[in-house]
This record gives sequence, structure tokens and C-alpha cells, in this order.
Amino acid sequence: MGKGVKSKAKFICYYLLNTGEICNRRSTRPEGCRSHFKCEMRWLCTTCGKSIKIDKPSEIDNGLCSYYNKSNYQIRHVNRLQKKARQLDQVYERLVAQPR
Repeated sequence: MGKGVKSKAKFICYYLLNTGEICNRRSTRPEGCRSHFKCEMRWLCTTCGKSIKIDKPSEIDNGLCSYYNKSNYQIRHVNRLQKKARQLDQVYERLVAQPR
């Protein structure tokens, strides 16, 4: 910039990059700089610190990245299968215990 010229930028871009750093470019828009004003906002995974998108369905909105959510889904699926197996065992035991 030339001498005596004031910058028009009033805002700083707070877009979270994939590296986990903030963009910090000057901007005239409150939404972000020219590269990031249309991008979706992100936050950090609570476990590993990887940046993730905010617009997740409400049942997944737990602050974890896809890697850690996948392990949660696997645990839930296994628990669901075990519960179903226990229920079937109980039904089978009732059928066997009934006198004919």
C-alpha cells in the first residue's frame, strides 16, 4: 500500500484451516476473507484436534471427527447385536421351560 493510504479491512477471517490454524487474513466482510466467506464454519474434534464441519445431523453432533464417530457407531452396533442376542436367549429359555 502507498504511504498514507488506510486499509478498508475492518474484520479478520476466523476460518479454521485443515491444519487447525485460523486464516487471520484481513477482510471487509464479517463472514470471512475472499477465499473463505462462502465456506462452512468448522470446529476442532474434542479428541484429536482435527477440524470438522459444524453442519452435522443432531444425532452425530458430539464434537468428534469422522474417525472417532466411526468407532462410536461400531460400539453401538455391537451393543445392539448383543442386546438382541440376550433377548433371543431369554425367549428361548422361556419356550424350553414351558411344560407341554
